[in-house]
Amino acid sequence: ANIWKWSANTEEKEALLAVGTKLKVISVHYFGYKWEIEVELVEDEEEQHQNTSLT
Repeated sequence: ANIWKWSANTEEKEALLAVGTKLKVISVHYFGYKWEIEVELVEDEEEQHQNTSLT
């Protein structure tokens, strides 16, 4: 769930993730005073298998 609008740090993009959520780091950059970490969700192998068998 995106919680950006309730964040005390308006420049940050925060999200709540379920326990066990798998993420893949796409890029990491440092811009003078802050880190920017880009991630994407990774599907479980079981979930991915179910999606391919349905099509």
